Amino acid sequence: MSHRYSREEKKKWIPTRSQTIRKPPVQIPEIDTAALIEENKFTLIGRVTNPATQNTKALVDFFLQHWNVSGRFTGRDLGPLLFQFRFENERDLLTILNKAPFHFKRWMIIVQRWEPVVSEKFPDFLLFWIQINGVPLHYWEDKALRAIGKELGTVEDCIPTQARVRVLINGLNPLEMTRDISLPSGEIIEVEFSYDNLQKHCFRCHSLSHEKDDCPTSENSRERDRSPNRIGISQRNTMARLDDNRRRYEERKRFKGHQVQHKREAPPSYTRRDYYEDRTTDSRYNSRQHQSYAPVTSEYRRGREDYNPGRSFSRESGARVGKRMHKVDDKCDIVNDT
Repeated sequence: MSHRYSREEKKKWIPTRSQTIRKPPVQIPEIDTAALIEENKFTLIGRVTNPATQNTKALVDFFLQHWNVSGRFTGRDLGPLLFQFRFENERDLLTILNKAPFHFKRWMIIVQRWEPVVSEKFPDFLLFWIQINGVPLHYWEDKALRAIGKELGTVEDCIPTQARVRVLINGLNPLEMTRDISLPSGEIIEVEFSYDNLQKHCFRCHSLSHEKDDCPTSENSRERDRSPNRIGISQRNTMARLDDNRRRYEERKRFKGHQVQHKREAPPSYTRRDYYEDRTTDSRYNSRQHQSYAPVTSEYRRGREDYNPGRSFSRESGARVGKRMHKVDDKCDIVNDT
């Protein structure tokens, strides 16, 4: 008779969930980091904003070929999010920083000078030239524009005649597109910001890490379709850049297609191989014609008409030649006597 296990015994077979035991952190001893800090003082640290699209290794290879500086510089990826570039001098490093902001695969990248800090959010600052739209002309003054730019980040530069400020902003946070300002007269007006060279970003929350369709602020696709969303100046500029890039790509593709079609319809060109084969054929024909007819016939005739007895080394030939020469001499004597 088979034994039946009770319910309590069967419960013992169910594996219990193993609790992950967190080990204590590894203690780093006190070391002198002054030499390494000095070694990395001309280093840039970068971060991708959309790691699903931007590959750090491909990014490093791309900028190593496209950045032009006077000295040498090296780059390497530091995982799926971060990368670094190391320069030889301060001048080259500042030359690259002054060209910011940068983008790769149509998504922005954050590039910042390396600092000996310990933070998961480093680097996090982007340098943008920002056009402030909506400011009355009589307030296009350095102090007024810097006050507006200060609300966005650290103001690095200002061009009052164009109502533009250069601001170091936090690229990990959503961009600010509009802001209310209060004039000395007490009036409150809204100004709109246009970010120069801004590439792909979310048109809903204005984050640099995803597109509108992937925005976490929208619960579902139906809500995204129903909810209205005003397109600002920066979004219109971004869409215009993307349209220009798409149009240039299609034009290049169409031009290449016309070239391929033209090559198919055009008659075969006289290639270098054809020239070589024709030249080889002509040389063989000329050589064969020269050796088979002209040279051989000429030599043969000269051998019959202008016979040279010195070429023959046989006695029989010498005797025959002597008789012939004697007859020739006799004929010559007869002619002379006459």
